[in-house]
Amino acid sequence: METPVKTYHIFYEKELDAVVMEWHGYAISRQFREGTELMLNTLIRHKAGKVLADVQDMTMIGMEDQQWLEEDFLPRAINFGFRAVAMVRPRSYFNKVAVESVSYKVDKNKLSINFFDNADEARAWLRAYSVQGS
Repeated sequence: METPVKTYHIFYEKELDAVVMEWHGYAISRQFREGTELMLNTLIRHKAGKVLADVQDMTMIGMEDQQWLEEDFLPRAINFGFRAVAMVRPRSYFNKVAVESVSYKVDKNKLSINFFDNADEARAWLRAYSVQGS
């Protein structure tokens, strides 16, 4: 009997002082928003400001969820101290377009977003990144 793949795995990584989000496959809107809110709650609980978003295996973020990210989630997250995200580039063309579309609209003075080819590169950038931006 096969165990179904969990759509997301979100946890705090102490050594990195960051929240790690790992996404797999397609997340329906409810799952996407639930996982994203869990990331924010984890960030707040640990007083972290950085996130490693491994979305390489995520297939797509729907248009309504992209709009929710831009207009609702990201402003709230920034108010709670979200300052930097290192994203592992999606393999899916459609998700790559979605993620880049959202990132272009973010105020870079409030949230630093960098894209990487793998999680090791993303972790190295986060280790060097100061939440104060120095």
